[in-house]
Amino acid sequence: MAGALDGIQIIDLTQGIAGPYTGMLLAEQGAQVVKVEPPQGDAARGTPGFHVWNRSKQSVVADAATAEGLALIRRLVAGADVVLTDFQPGSEDEARLSYDSLADNNPGLIGCHLPAFGTTGPHAKRFPDDTLVAALSGLLGSQWSHRAGGVYLVIPIASYGAAFVASGSLAAALFEREISGLGQRLEVSWVAGAFAMNTGTILYHPDILRLFSGQLDPLGPIPVYRLFQAQDDWLFVACGNPTFWNKFCLALDQTEWLSDPRYERAPWGIAAEDRQELADRISAIMRTRPRAAWLDILRTNDIPCAPVTSRQEFMEFSQVRHNRLRVEVNDPQLGHTVQVGVPVQLSRTPGAIQGPAPLLGQHTEAVKKNAERGMMNAERRKASPAPVRPAAAGTPLQGVVVLDFASYIAGTLGPMMLAQLGATVIKVESLSGDAFRAFGFGFLGWNQGKRGLSVNLNSPQGKQVVYDLVRKADVVVENLRPGATRRYGIDYDSLSALNPRLIYATVTAFGSSGPDHDYPGFDPLLQARSGIMRAQGGHDQPPFYLTCGVCDYAAALLTAYGVSAALYARHKTGLGQHIETSLTSAAMAVQAGNFIFYDGRPDMENGGPDLWGTGALYRIYPTADSSLFLAVTDEDQWRSLGAVVGRPELSRQPFSQARQAGVDSPLGQALTACFGHATTQDWLAALDRAGVPCAPVLPLPDLFDDAHVAANELLATHTHPEWGEVRQTGMLTRFSRTPAVLPYVAPMLGQHTAEVLRELAGYSQDTIDALLKQGVIHTAGETH
Repeated sequence: MAGALDGIQIIDLTQGIAGPYTGMLLAEQGAQVVKVEPPQGDAARGTPGFHVWNRSKQSVVADAATAEGLALIRRLVAGADVVLTDFQPGSEDEARLSYDSLADNNPGLIGCHLPAFGTTGPHAKRFPDDTLVAALSGLLGSQWSHRAGGVYLVIPIASYGAAFVASGSLAAALFEREISGLGQRLEVSWVAGAFAMNTGTILYHPDILRLFSGQLDPLGPIPVYRLFQAQDDWLFVACGNPTFWNKFCLALDQTEWLSDPRYERAPWGIAAEDRQELADRISAIMRTRPRAAWLDILRTNDIPCAPVTSRQEFMEFSQVRHNRLRVEVNDPQLGHTVQVGVPVQLSRTPGAIQGPAPLLGQHTEAVKKNAERGMMNAERRKASPAPVRPAAAGTPLQGVVVLDFASYIAGTLGPMMLAQLGATVIKVESLSGDAFRAFGFGFLGWNQGKRGLSVNLNSPQGKQVVYDLVRKADVVVENLRPGATRRYGIDYDSLSALNPRLIYATVTAFGSSGPDHDYPGFDPLLQARSGIMRAQGGHDQPPFYLTCGVCDYAAALLTAYGVSAALYARHKTGLGQHIETSLTSAAMAVQAGNFIFYDGRPDMENGGPDLWGTGALYRIYPTADSSLFLAVTDEDQWRSLGAVVGRPELSRQPFSQARQAGVDSPLGQALTACFGHATTQDWLAALDRAGVPCAPVLPLPDLFDDAHVAANELLATHTHPEWGEVRQTGMLTRFSRTPAVLPYVAPMLGQHTAEVLRELAGYSQDTIDALLKQGVIHTAGETH
């Protein structure tokens, strides 16, 4: 198999970002994707990102509003394995091309629907726009800022999150279909995508309400996990634990800080009233040397740090080139381009870019000629008996056992997503536990649905415990520093020798080889290097640290996708393989539409501090009680806006001029004055009646009482053994036939050690007791 999804045929009926990007991710793992567009083309045509989100596909023009076009689409879908849709609820296209009607002719069809706001709830029919979704789902309202009201984000996080989740869910559904022979309908809303990129923050418990209050500095949350300006440019320092804090104090020759009682709980436990003073003291020191000098000093002392660079500079970074994440693509419209490569690497079934984004209708005639053959394939599928699953259909990854050796968000959220798909996930920890347990409630948001096992890997008996589990496992996920797995004896070569069917996923910062692969890496360091902070901050302005850990979350979701695709491939080949993702590839994947360079490329790095939006018609507006996002995108909406706000004279200005008006232009100032006179709900009602796109900018606490979030079942309630009731992110993908469940809150350290060893490794209670007595394992509630 050249690609994990070789032979899979996908019909992509979507536009914009979420659906097309899903199709691209699947295409570059071997699927054949046909993009079906209306005569006017995908609305995203003409944007740089279109040429990334739609590469590796064929393009067919078919108008679903005509009998001929509808018939062609139906013929194509009848011979396909997957159809991607993003129809608005209640639209004519949704009625014409419902999953049930398409599956009548193709019972093995898997339909993946990616609606912006979901298919139910009070906001379901809102205008499909990524920033409107980000506003509703808390991304804008949770961004650290110097002011209240929310911050416009330059990355379409919700759409990208939806694409990552949908890709993994589709690969899992294809794996399940190999066993059951049956298709089903999946739904992944963009709101779910936003939630997937924020699981460690979307948590409700009375003891963490304080985390949502007040303004936090967009340079960084604590004095030694933040941006600093050197003599000439900016860098990020990431001292996220006491060890790095100690090294930092020594590197700056400030040993007295180590004995200062104000900093005894550094780095995260410094009192709020002392943080700014310490940040100011460090800032003054950092301004005394050039950035290059500081980077040399900090790296020499093993302190995580990174320069703030642009996307263009990152494209030339040594590890980007080494990991083949910089690729040259000759585009039929743009000419020579440099783009992001394939973000997930599979050793046995490597993915590849299949070609540039197609011209509109480039393959229409060729695909039409093959449509009849597709119908013949459909007839054969209908006539063939379906495989029979040994037991009744449960979940997509029912029976799959995952050993999670990972920590931090990038490593451990991926296994959590596999748990959401129905896998049995066992979190394997040392006797002291995952270092991220110190983050308290956030730990719950990255480890939901797992069982916990605690073992001493430094002992021969502990290694044997792990080896006994590996022999029964399907998947291992790890993100240890380079070389650590070999020292522990749990590297890919060692474990695959025990179990050749093992799928082994590695998550690194910069890749597993290359000149700079062993640098320590954390999400903000990749935000800094990859151009995110520079783009959000804007030209000639301080960089801006995104509250949402987009690199961490993207890496984790891509890992889940890679594992699910590898499971599908293993069903065909019988062999496991090694999967690699990295924060480097994830940083590019979550900016895929920006990582394309060519002559004439527009400026896409033009953000600004505490950004309201991109112009007067596309921005956040404070209201009498909170704020809303306005997204006027066409002439009709512009004409309606003036009447709604009681200023009809505003709409006399041509739309072509109004859409160019800046955030703080006279038009922006006039609208600011208007919106300040009524509440958000009043404005939403008025704007909705007039057909003007908008959405509330919700802070995170409001999500837990939001009717739309509840209607789409995006929250789950669990009972934690210590903390009691906790509300957090729920199921992110809806499966029509094999719905997954969330049976566990994140485990206590060693909570399930004994039962896992009994059920999976076949240990007797006497053996477990002996291991406990010897200090080889730990079980919650036991002493040894």
